Amino acid sequence: MARAAGDTEHPVSSACRFFLEEVLRICHHTVMTDDVNREWKRHQSKFTQKWRAAMTARKKAPRTVAAPSLSIDYSGCAEKTKDAIEKDRCLIEAARATDNIIVTLDKALREALMTVPDGHKLAKDVTWVDPVADGAEVLKRL
Repeated sequence: MARAAGDTEHPVSSACRFFLEEVLRICHHTVMTDDVNREWKRHQSKFTQKWRAAMTARKKAPRTVAAPSLSIDYSGCAEKTKDAIEKDRCLIEAARATDNIIVTLDKALREALMTVPDGHKLAKDVTWVDPVADGAEVLKRL
């Protein structure tokens, strides 16, 4: 989402921008592990950079939390499934360390988790928010 929230009028970009603007406007905060924070910094658009500065100015800077250790049994699963989970494992770790909410455009992590024994419970325990499909209105329910 950090990259998708660009300055174009593309529906995905504008939905991500609107979502982040609503997080800034209302009392929600962001929480990240060190890995998630590095991902955001590496992929952030100019809009996301400005949004993070505005969040900091409002004393709502992303809070960094320690990632809990997660044990995921990959026995019997395809390498592609394992790679999809490991690529975004930091999102699950951040969610588990805080409020069990993940905001992402990528459905690959959830789909991959649903195919491994321990991952099914992890996926079910998380509230998955897609800023395009769910819109910023979902923030009122979180």
